[in-house]
Amino acid sequence: MLRSGNDQENKIFEKNIASNCFSLAQSSIEGNWVTKAIYYNETLIGFTMYGYSEELQGYEICRFMIDFNHQGKGYGKEGLNLVIREMVKHFKCEEILLSFHPENEKAKKLYVSVGFQNTGKVVKGFVDEHIYSIKTK
Repeated sequence: MLRSGNDQENKIFEKNIASNCFSLAQSSIEGNWVTKAIYYNETLIGFTMYGYSEELQGYEICRFMIDFNHQGKGYGKEGLNLVIREMVKHFKCEEILLSFHPENEKAKKLYVSVGFQNTGKVVKGFVDEHIYSIKTK
């Protein structure tokens, strides 16, 4: 089972992200999300979920995670760029949004490194999260 940190137990919500099991259930119920496994060669290393967000009125990377055993190896940046390219190809979107737990500095560093910028908007939830965006054209 993929986990975002070695201190995370198998549960519905990890410290900084909903579990992949929860994400798969959500995508099957809501129907507007695409879920993909992220592989390096033949090894499962991560998970993503993306699509059109009614709440944000735009295309969003709703979930993106790399298993803790594979973090710090550049797979996150490479995987995120692949997801962005896939979204542009599939949805023809000119902007992609995402939000993340405000204490997740690793995620912030990754997202900013590929070009995401803080929009100044906040999505209210279990934890208020700042919305970041990247222009694709």
